[in-house]
Amino acid sequence: MKKTLVFASLLALASAPALAQVPVATPSPDPHYYSDPGMTYTAPAGSFLINRVTVTPDQLGSDLQPVAAWVINPGKENQGVIQIAMEAYSGAPDQWEGQFESQTHGAQDGTLIRNKTSMSLQNGMPAYFVEVASGSGFDSRKQYAIVWADGARGVVLSVTTRLGDIGSDQAKTLLSQATAVRYPLDQP
Repeated sequence: MKKTLVFASLLALASAPALAQVPVATPSPDPHYYSDPGMTYTAPAGSFLINRVTVTPDQLGSDLQPVAAWVINPGKENQGVIQIAMEAYSGAPDQWEGQFESQTHGAQDGTLIRNKTSMSLQNGMPAYFVEVASGSGFDSRKQYAIVWADGARGVVLSVTTRLGDIGSDQAKTLLSQATAVRYPLDQP
C-alpha cells in the first residue's frame, strides 16, 4: 500500500504543470493543506481538493484568481465550495476589505454584503469576516469570506453554498484553520 502511494505521488509530481514547480514554504502532498510563504490553510476532513496552484505575488493580476478550492458535502443538496483567491495588492492592509467589497458588488447584480466584522486568524493576523448574498430564487448563493492583505496580496478565504445551507458559525468553523503573516517580499 505504501509503495503504491509513493508511486502515485511521484507520478503526479512528474505530470504536474510548470507553474506547480514554483517553490513553496511547506510542500505537502496532503490534499487538505495549502501553504505558501505568507499563509497556510487546512481544509476540513471530508472535503475534496478540486484545484490547487502555486503562484507568487508577481504572477497575480489586479483581479482575484483562485489558487485552491475544495468541495464540501459533494453530491449532496448542501454541497459547497471552499476557495482561496488572491490578487496583487500592496496597499494598506486595512483598505483591502473595502476593495474586496467594491469588486464583489461589481461582479454580479443583486449582491448584498452585510455583517462585516473584524476578526483575527488563528495566529492573530487581523482580518475581516464578511457575509455576501447574491442571486435570486433557486440561484441564491451565500458566501462567507475571511479577507486580509499581507503586504503583497489581497487574500479571500471563502465558503459558498446555497442560501440557508450553512450559517456564519459553521462557516467560521470551516474556515478557522488559517494562519497568515506578512508575505516575505524577498522570497519567491
